[in-house]
Amino acid sequence: MNKKETSVLIAIATIAANNKEGFTVNAANLQPVTTGFAVAVADTQNSFGIDGLANVIKYVSEHPEINAFGGWYNSDNNMYYFDATVIVDDLAAAMELGRINKQIAIFDLANLKEIRL
Repeated sequence: MNKKETSVLIAIATIAANNKEGFTVNAANLQPVTTGFAVAVADTQNSFGIDGLANVIKYVSEHPEINAFGGWYNSDNNMYYFDATVIVDDLAAAMELGRINKQIAIFDLANLKEIRL
């Protein structure tokens, strides 16, 4: 991991610690994303813990089309998951991208609601 990726890892781990239920931040500036639909990328599915976060950061650094980082707490297994995330403004397009990425759901950031696929 290079110095920039290490810095991003520390910043996102801090964001996750301060947002126990979950978060979505812009990949470029780590600021909260509050509109659009968050779609997790299948390639980073099941990424949890520091090692999972490191893998997500590496993936995002190699894929410029990925525009956000996401994290969420799974109360079923008490694990915090991290995702490379694409923010899409159009619901139909987000749902299609979610299906392509074999997601169970996408997330409506403006209304803070899960949308099952």
